[in-house]
Amino acid sequence: MLSAPVGYKTQSIDTSIDAEMYLFSRLKALTLIKKAEKVSIWTKGCLELCLIGLQQRHPNANSWKLRYEFAKATLKSNFSDLVYQNISEYAQPLMLTDPISLALDIATIFNNLDIPYLVGGSVASTLMGEPRATEDVDIVADLEIGKLIPLMQALQPRFYVSEDAVRDAIRLKRSFNLIDNDSLGKIDVFVLKDNPFPQIEFQRRRSQLVRQNPDQMLVLPTPEDIILQKLVWYRMTKNESQRQWRDVLGVLKIQGDRLDFGYLQKWAGELSLSDLLETACTESGIELFF
Repeated sequence: MLSAPVGYKTQSIDTSIDAEMYLFSRLKALTLIKKAEKVSIWTKGCLELCLIGLQQRHPNANSWKLRYEFAKATLKSNFSDLVYQNISEYAQPLMLTDPISLALDIATIFNNLDIPYLVGGSVASTLMGEPRATEDVDIVADLEIGKLIPLMQALQPRFYVSEDAVRDAIRLKRSFNLIDNDSLGKIDVFVLKDNPFPQIEFQRRRSQLVRQNPDQMLVLPTPEDIILQKLVWYRMTKNESQRQWRDVLGVLKIQGDRLDFGYLQKWAGELSLSDLLETACTESGIELFF
């Protein structure tokens, strides 16, 4: 039986410490490409099961009805019913995809328009930590008003997007949504803020190979920055989102001593996250000295 440091906690209560440590030793050996493949397969598999369930629940449903029910079940956002109806009327049949493919498609559009970006959120944390299925794609973009019209032209008709929402997001440095009419996948685009941490995170981003034949790249944050960003989101949920917490622990356990702990401690202090970082490190078997 493998031993773990004092304070170490497994990712789920039904997993023993020795089983998890063996599992994570195997996960550490995976390349980013292999992790991306697993995330793609698992997420698409979950979506396929959802669609099968809806088809069984609504055996006489036409394609419009299935798209409508699938959108309601998977988007899980506070969109108006009119939005769900509009995306359900898209003429093409539903073609399920995965978050890596969706991120690559958006990255191609942004690259063609010279819009700097990074893919963050659960896509980034699963590629750098514990792989899992993920519901949507989060992208941070350095988007300026001069790119608004070219961006709208590049996104439509495949993506449902509100021009007013994009304009407001650029002006107020907040987010807007894209919905892929082909797959009904959702992308949340966060306009880059001027605050110090978002700026340094964006400066440190790096392009990573996620698929081969042909080679395809995504721009991702560093492991340190996705840990900090996930801790920010965890605190925003009043420390209640176990999914965010598990993602943090997953990155810490996989990356381990490859992390820059000086950088982590510095920015944890700046962001008032030192207590959470210390707890997360303890539960990941890492000892920090503040």
